[in-house]
Amino acid sequence: MPAKFRRTKRAKTRSMKKPAGKVTVKQAKKSTGRKTAKKTARKTAKKVVAKKSSARKAFESSRRAVPAGKAAQVPSGKQASEAPAADTAWRISPEISRSVLKIDTWKKGDLKIEYLKVYRTGWIVVDQKPDLAEYDPEQGIDIFEEFEFDEHELYDGSEQASIAPHELPGEERQRLLALSEAELAAEGWTLESVTRFRGPLVVEQVG
Repeated sequence: MPAKFRRTKRAKTRSMKKPAGKVTVKQAKKSTGRKTAKKTARKTAKKVVAKKSSARKAFESSRRAVPAGKAAQVPSGKQASEAPAADTAWRISPEISRSVLKIDTWKKGDLKIEYLKVYRTGWIVVDQKPDLAEYDPEQGIDIFEEFEFDEHELYDGSEQASIAPHELPGEERQRLLALSEAELAAEGWTLESVTRFRGPLVVEQVG
């Protein structure tokens, strides 16, 4: 009789599956890192959107505050203070011709030499209207002593008289009168000069 074979059951190999709820440490770290990165990206995106929104609101607010085509109004007081003041100047001149006198006085001790020069006309320009209430036309006024000015002009001067000390001999007087200003200064003489307007004066606004 044929030999009987025993049937042997094959052992069934179970597939080893990892429990669904278990995750390795490495995977957990990766997962946590991804979540953190996503959260950070979302927060950053929100902040950027918020900044853009705030900037846009501020820009729109400024546009509403100052309408297009209209400049911001400045208080009238400030405009008045910043506006440049108009320059005003006054020109003073003698009304009568040959009323401008220049007197050069040279002094040395008790001695005195005078040179008188008369001009046809002249003028000065001052920045304030002069007060001539006490002006004496006969005596005139020393313009360099009484006024402060930057501009002046004298026209057509001619020497009228030269007065030397009478106590000196005639020859010495003639010698001194013939000396130049530089020669007089070299001999120790000092100069005092006065320019006077005499007679009625004309005051005109020129600026």
